[in-house]
Amino acid sequence: MTERGRSRARTWLLGGVLLGVCLLATLPFFANATSEGRVPHEEDTRAAVVAIRAQFEDGDAVWVEPSWWVLPRHALEHMGAGTEGWPFPALMASEDFDPVEAYGYNRLFVLAGFAREPALPPELAGAGFAASEIQRSETTAVARYEVGPSLRLRTLTKEWPNLEVSRRYGPDEKPTPCRFKNDKHRCGRDSWMDVALEGRVVWRREVHWLFVHPGQPGSLLEVSWPGLQRETKAGPTWLYLRIGPTLEAVRHPEGKNVVVEVLIDGVEVDGFELLPHRFWMERRAIKMPAGSGRARVSFRISCEEAAWRETVLEADVLTSLPAPLRAWATTVVE
Repeated sequence: MTERGRSRARTWLLGGVLLGVCLLATLPFFANATSEGRVPHEEDTRAAVVAIRAQFEDGDAVWVEPSWWVLPRHALEHMGAGTEGWPFPALMASEDFDPVEAYGYNRLFVLAGFAREPALPPELAGAGFAASEIQRSETTAVARYEVGPSLRLRTLTKEWPNLEVSRRYGPDEKPTPCRFKNDKHRCGRDSWMDVALEGRVVWRREVHWLFVHPGQPGSLLEVSWPGLQRETKAGPTWLYLRIGPTLEAVRHPEGKNVVVEVLIDGVEVDGFELLPHRFWMERRAIKMPAGSGRARVSFRISCEEAAWRETVLEADVLTSLPAPLRAWATTVVE
């Protein structure tokens, strides 16, 4: 190649590089323009919050979509029951939605931003709730869903001081009752063996559930929930259990499977194991058996090697098992 040809090639190469730099420089402008079209405007978010606050009543709940959009959630605090203080149960915030909790409310407001529609979470697909749109602007929208009378007859974490808790510290020992004192069922020896409400992350959900560590090898924890209704005029009631290892448990390599047994009136009706390193939540729907008088539900939890096997649970007694809750359950026991 002649000197003139090499000079021309260098010129074209330099021109191509400059053109590429210019194109790269314009990308943030277009990305920002697109982003600004999706990010909720401050005035739109304020209008959505005002619309919800104007209609919110005790017994209602709010779901913000997407779940990581915290700005409106903070603005919805202190407007009624469930929004006054931690853990703000009526402001349903989680990457994964708990439909059992939703069925505990009369109405559900869904506030959507970022070019999303205020649709029900997929866990409530097919619920058939009547819907009304109460606000819509350029970047936000709010719908109100009529859930109906609560299906939740009883909730374990609302009654946890009255639970009957005991630990058996060895295979040949008798169970020792855990005395309730200072907001804990005191099971002695080590504090991590006590049973109490604690905030933990389970299956990408921040929960405030009952902490039920299986305890040292050879021990057995039993948590009993007496006086539960077996049926209503609509038919048999349902026990709906949610239980899983905490995020800290999954992060640690120690320990073996946690064994969980569910008994009703002293008879085992369900049993399963929680794997040590699976970030998971078991969801068990169990039909209450017929019988005389009120039912007594017991959860037995044990582990051969329980190091870092932190476990938490929640349970409800429901008047019925609608299709979305049946579909969400990992196991249905009839």
